[in-house]
Amino acid sequence: MADRLEVYLHDNRIATVARAPRRTREFVQLTWAEDFESSAVRLTESFAAIPGRAPAVNLVSRFLGGYAPEGNQRRAMAAERGIHERDLFGLLSEFGGSIAGALTFRLPDEPQRYEPSYEELSDAALRRLMKKAIEDHDQGIRDDSRSMIQGFQPKLLVAKLGDSDWLLPRGRAHSTHILKPQLASRPHKVVDEFYSHELARHAALAGFRSELLTVGPTRYLAIERFDRVVAGATVHLVHQEDAAQALGLEWTDDEAKFQDRTRQNSPERPSAYRIAEMVAGLGDDAVLHTWLRQLIFRVLVGDNDGHAKNVGILHLPGEDRLTDLYDAVPNLHQEGRIDWTMAFAIGGEFDHRKVSVDRIAEEAQSWGVLGRSAIETTIADSLARFTDALSHVRVPRGVSPGLRDAFEWNASRLVDGKQISERRH
Repeated sequence: MADRLEVYLHDNRIATVARAPRRTREFVQLTWAEDFESSAVRLTESFAAIPGRAPAVNLVSRFLGGYAPEGNQRRAMAAERGIHERDLFGLLSEFGGSIAGALTFRLPDEPQRYEPSYEELSDAALRRLMKKAIEDHDQGIRDDSRSMIQGFQPKLLVAKLGDSDWLLPRGRAHSTHILKPQLASRPHKVVDEFYSHELARHAALAGFRSELLTVGPTRYLAIERFDRVVAGATVHLVHQEDAAQALGLEWTDDEAKFQDRTRQNSPERPSAYRIAEMVAGLGDDAVLHTWLRQLIFRVLVGDNDGHAKNVGILHLPGEDRLTDLYDAVPNLHQEGRIDWTMAFAIGGEFDHRKVSVDRIAEEAQSWGVLGRSAIETTIADSLARFTDALSHVRVPRGVSPGLRDAFEWNASRLVDGKQISERRH
């Protein structure tokens, strides 16, 4: 394994990364390239990219470690390459060729001119890879794969270029889609997520495409990546990070992305307030209203997993903004897996059943930027858009029983000024 990697933002070499001396394996250090200049695309919200001034090892490691998979996925992928699951430099060496956003980590001896390689996937090959991703928790990686993406749920990274069928990226070739296979233990989950996508698109909270497909007996959800733009046979990258990275949260702790229920103001954990504080620095009040709309949508669909890694920031030339709403999964309606505790407290309350319009308004007002009238307007508009989406979006076959009714209950309770409480069947 090389002792350093070249770091590129888009196609510009900006730094090298190496193991941090006298530190444990979770840490790396970043050294800016001699010709590095701050660009119109911001690298991260967590530290300043200043030529000639090395950023703090802790902040760099938490930012870069935030691009790694989580839980079983990281353990399995690391084990397949013979590295420790917390070996950040090892993970970047093995899988940093294509990650979320527009950073790539390249070996020092890689040729400057790179021709991406893809393998056409037959139905049988696709089914085998999905089975591998589910059973081995390894994102279906091949021996030469240098790609990874965050998350716990089994998934595959594939590409579709022009009119092609699904293609498997080889080496550090970039994917364009994420495929999530249906799990026998949670047969409704991918359909519930797709329904949530459809509602979010109708409510103008998401623009990426997704569809439910089948290969043999296996149903799966195909999701277009919003950090990729395809032009012919070329995949262009769009830079992004998630809120856990932007806030500098610990990357090796799978619980660090959730607000601490016993210490709600813990500086080591996120909250709706801390994310709002960070978001306020991206632009004008409009971006805060977007954050409020995303929070409200997650409440309406019963997403108790809307943690900091499921909130994204796009870094575009001269502009930083929130990504589309993503991974808003209606977990509260999957039989046997109901936990009413939300990822973030709303107005000091974690219990989904106790959320009301007043609590949502109290939460938004605590951010100290938006006026009460503007907050109430955004809440009312969000509820109206969601109700309209319920009226116009077809319920896909295979959702959790009673899911639409549950959504309607949540919306009507909030519209009536009541706590959501628990729907009686």
